[in-house]
Amino acid sequence: MDITSRQDLNRFISEHSSALTSRQRELVDFIQKNLSRTAFMNSLEIAREGNVSNSTVIRLAHRLGFSGFPEFQSILQGVVQGQLHSLERYVESGKAGKDVILSSRVLSLEHHVLEEMEQRLSEEALQKAVDLLEHSKHIFVSGFLANACLAEYMSYFLGIMRENVRLLRSVDSNTFSEIKDGEKSAVAVIYSFPRYPSRTQALTKILQKRGITVIGITDSPLSPLAPLADILLEAPMKFISFIDPCAGAFALTHYLLTSLYLRDPLKMRERLAEFEDFSSEEDLFVRKDLDIVRLL
Repeated sequence: MDITSRQDLNRFISEHSSALTSRQRELVDFIQKNLSRTAFMNSLEIAREGNVSNSTVIRLAHRLGFSGFPEFQSILQGVVQGQLHSLERYVESGKAGKDVILSSRVLSLEHHVLEEMEQRLSEEALQKAVDLLEHSKHIFVSGFLANACLAEYMSYFLGIMRENVRLLRSVDSNTFSEIKDGEKSAVAVIYSFPRYPSRTQALTKILQKRGITVIGITDSPLSPLAPLADILLEAPMKFISFIDPCAGAFALTHYLLTSLYLRDPLKMRERLAEFEDFSSEEDLFVRKDLDIVRLL
């Protein structure tokens, strides 16, 4: 079956829709609307999310002409892979066209990405990541090229909240000395989004060989970072132009930082008070009348 794009999939399903029961049509509509997520679910997970029985999922695959659910799932994953390769553009239904204000399109895209991210994130994976951020002796943070701003954001606030946080900015002879002292009881937070800077994967492999646990923040299970991550957190990406929409990745980072703070608010207030004393001594900020500690 030559199904390589979302258009191919839509056309294929449309051609077979007459053979489907009403319940199966509802299920396939759910799968299509949540394709980037359902493509990586097993049949039981799809059944639970789609409010149907597992047998309904299996029968749907057979009714569409597949040998079974694994073949159907393989097709779905292939379509998602094609979207990833093409950096799929976002078109909001009902608002496409020249009359749409650009700001509305951009903000609508970011809202859509946040909603999709919320559906795809695993609370269990998020809490495991926060556990590591709280208890690991050393934390490394990295992201290259367009991903560098995300790594800077994480390392800046994480460095205020706890000790032994290092931002890794390169993969060179200094990398060894950067990570040598922090190999034991260490975790790394790595950002990698399309088009996936090659240095990111190179650094992650170095960390992995050193036995450092990797929290991978990327857009898809098909990302080259995904198989290298011990914990995978997904912030989807869709594009209007070549500029990366980062609202999802920043929101996910904000969540991790806030969750870490809530583990021990008293300790965090003490750390922030120390930072405020330092910033006052070094004259870091223009507004000295803002008491950040009181916000906590």
